[in-house]
Amino acid sequence: MTEILQTIRQLAKQTAPEAISIRRHLHANPELSYEEFETSAFVKGKLETMGLSPVVMAKTGLTA
Repeated sequence: MTEILQTIRQLAKQTAPEAISIRRHLHANPELSYEEFETSAFVKGKLETMGLSPVVMAKTGLTA
């Protein structure tokens, strides 16, 4: 296996628990289309903890 593949697999294993936790949270708290205010706030908070500066777009959209 190439070094890059090993690195990708290692990073995937490291980030899997957080990704699973986020997915579970989003699925446990569904919102209607164009009314995803809690989801938007949740994702914005996650992006901010990653050091990003998300910008709200069209009420519930984000860009970072």
